[in-house]
Amino acid sequence: MGPGAKRSFLQSRISVKLKYAMFLRSPMPIFNPLFKVSEFRLKLYPQNYKECLRFYRDVLYFPIIQQWDRKDSKGVMFDTGAAIIELLWDGSSVKAKGVDISVQVKDVWTLASKLKGKVKVIHPLRDNAWGDTSYAIQDPAGFEITFFTNH
Repeated sequence: MGPGAKRSFLQSRISVKLKYAMFLRSPMPIFNPLFKVSEFRLKLYPQNYKECLRFYRDVLYFPIIQQWDRKDSKGVMFDTGAAIIELLWDGSSVKAKGVDISVQVKDVWTLASKLKGKVKVIHPLRDNAWGDTSYAIQDPAGFEITFFTNH
């Protein structure tokens, strides 16, 4: 690398570092139109696809937006009101770890009452120090679903 190329390389590195430092010091925008989310989907790959399908449809009563059943893949999309939960099966699904679902609802107390005896409860209704009441259950694939209502 010649002296001119080396200087140009160093100048570009300094320029990038300065721009990054300016970015870190600038106030963050309240809204970035480049990253406006128009739809959010949580994609789950349960081993027991049919059991999970029945759970989200028949126990939680999430309406189905779209469903397909092909030879090598199956899928269903549920409308939660604020996002879409998508169950997918491709014959090789493995149980996911490190994924929990939190859903804000209008009345967690009534929901807990309606689900009583139909679901595996992880924790019963409880008031949390951060200002909500929550209730957590487990779906058939082992995913934790926490429903909460703000006070």
